[in-house]
Amino acid sequence: MNAHFLEINERTLGKPAVASASASRTIAPWKLLARCSGSTADSCVLIDRLKALGASNREDGKAALSALSKLITVAGTGQPIESFYDKKQSHSLHEFVYKGRTRVIWRIRKNDVRIAFYYAEGKIIFLADAFAKRKDKLTKGEKKQLEGEVKAYIDAEDDQQLVVIFHQGE
Repeated sequence: MNAHFLEINERTLGKPAVASASASRTIAPWKLLARCSGSTADSCVLIDRLKALGASNREDGKAALSALSKLITVAGTGQPIESFYDKKQSHSLHEFVYKGRTRVIWRIRKNDVRIAFYYAEGKIIFLADAFAKRKDKLTKGEKKQLEGEVKAYIDAEDDQQLVVIFHQGE
């Protein structure tokens, strides 16, 4: 069964697409992907989480959109994401072993909002979740949820069931 993932870019946030200078670029950009619950762009789980953050707390919503917007820009450089943030803003969040390999989930922080991500094969960053976090430590439930998201991505990739969908108009 196919697993659908939305490519996250400026259009996802309702901004005009930025022309890429890929002809002069020596490093390929990162592609940002987020899981969808269905086969359309409007079923993106991460985007739903961002909307919920904004609905429950306006400041969290603004921080989440700002963090994602910067991440989109940074991903376009092709450089390691953490090189654009200080240690407090971006660092590894959680490690676990799956299919014989240690998997590392990273996070970006903007105020109380965290965007959790996983460096996947082929210059892909899988955006696992976005959430408001008032304390530094992850709960067991949060760890389990993040692991589940990354495992679902890895399984879809390994089984060649990963389908990338795009925002309307692309």
